[in-house]
Amino acid sequence: MSENENVNTLLTRLKIDMGIINDTTFDDRLTSLLQVAESEVSKFVGESVDTSDIRDAELVIDYARWQWLSRREPAAMPASLKYRLNCRTFERNIPDGSDES
Repeated sequence: MSENENVNTLLTRLKIDMGIINDTTFDDRLTSLLQVAESEVSKFVGESVDTSDIRDAELVIDYARWQWLSRREPAAMPASLKYRLNCRTFERNIPDGSDES
């Protein structure tokens, strides 16, 4: 999947989650928001996220949705999103069982 196709897929999934159907009015803004969300999630977890991976994609989409919904009235990050960010952060520190010695 090309990067452009990946962005379009993320945008479509974000719009579906937000109930935006058959409307392209906010596409540019939401695309920018997804890019910011990917960058912020990467900073939070301490490594680049791979939005072609379903777990990382859903994390970025959920982060972008939270940013969009709290843009006018700031709201605390939902506990479920915090939990998933923390899990994603710590999973990179868990040994995969392979012995590299």
